[in-house]
Amino acid sequence: MMNLWKIYRPVWQFLLLFFGTYGVLSGLYFYLLDYWAAQGMIVDPITNFVGQQLLILLEFFGFDADVAPWNGTGDTVIWVMGVPVAQLVEGCNAVSVMILFAAFILAIPQGIKYTLNYVFLGSILLYGINILRIALISIGIYLWPNWSEVLHDLVFPGIIYGTILLLWILWMWRYKLKLNKDE
Repeated sequence: MMNLWKIYRPVWQFLLLFFGTYGVLSGLYFYLLDYWAAQGMIVDPITNFVGQQLLILLEFFGFDADVAPWNGTGDTVIWVMGVPVAQLVEGCNAVSVMILFAAFILAIPQGIKYTLNYVFLGSILLYGINILRIALISIGIYLWPNWSEVLHDLVFPGIIYGTILLLWILWMWRYKLKLNKDE
């Protein structure tokens, strides 16, 4: 048994770091969500902030828009040109996606400073891409309402998860280059 640990040590180390980091960060995030709900906040501050930035971006694109709470629920509604096009829920704020991204990167560290910078800059990129994708999908649903399922179910996740995949590939590419250099 101990021999298996030695043989597969890098795999076990990756799995422990990945799931440990994911568990801790997710636990902290869910604790904050519960805390904000206990404080009587209808919409959590992060989703509210995403909604405010989404509104600015939609108006920048030339669309009359509004993002407002939906009947006392934890959701907000995105209005484009007076038409409700989508709900902005807690899952749309990309925090859980950033946690997944960070857990993977932290499980394959490449020096503390570089790793933390990559997590920070990657999270900022994911946040910006997320706001842009919500804006584009909101506009798309407004212009082509019959395509709302395709936009939400395929384009919506494809943009954000495609960005994560690209960031992970870049991280692993650099890791491989570093391993080849050390050999």
